[in-house]
Amino acid sequence: MQQVITAKLKLNCTPEQKQKLRAVTLAYRDALNYTSKLAFDKGKLSDAAKLQKQVYYDIRERFRLPAQMACNVPRQVAAIYKNLWMKVERNATHLKSGITNKRYQGLDPPPKFRARTCTFSYKRDYSFVKGKASLVTLEGPIKIDYSGAQKHLDLIHSGAAKIGTAIICTSLTIKPFWVAL
Repeated sequence: MQQVITAKLKLNCTPEQKQKLRAVTLAYRDALNYTSKLAFDKGKLSDAAKLQKQVYYDIRERFRLPAQMACNVPRQVAAIYKNLWMKVERNATHLKSGITNKRYQGLDPPPKFRARTCTFSYKRDYSFVKGKASLVTLEGPIKIDYSGAQKHLDLIHSGAAKIGTAIICTSLTIKPFWVAL
């Protein structure tokens, strides 16, 4: 049986690297909101493949996102819409059975993404090279020093851990960028 561990790594960025990461997270968030609005206008579309066909080139051109990120955006939006559709169906069942008397309103406006997060695919958008994290930005890859729990760092460096998708996040109150693997 496999054990899943989420490693949280702090990125030790220079001010220039911070600006590049900030730009890519803002572009990613804007692409999510653009795709969400388009999916809403197309009948609250929750099919990731159809959504990707409609927005991929727009995302690449308008937001200058790398190819893999432009693929991650419609998948993430479609997953949100699927979740909302399941809540609508569950609410309809509850209305019929009398458990609730309120209609679920989660799909009335298009979902809006506010968090400054970005999904990176391992060996496409990010990797670990010579003790540094290599992350793709709008202006190309950058190499950043990182720190974290020693047991997580040992697993990453030894190659024993199977590394998957990473989410990079920051907030206005927490200044550094973090990567959750």
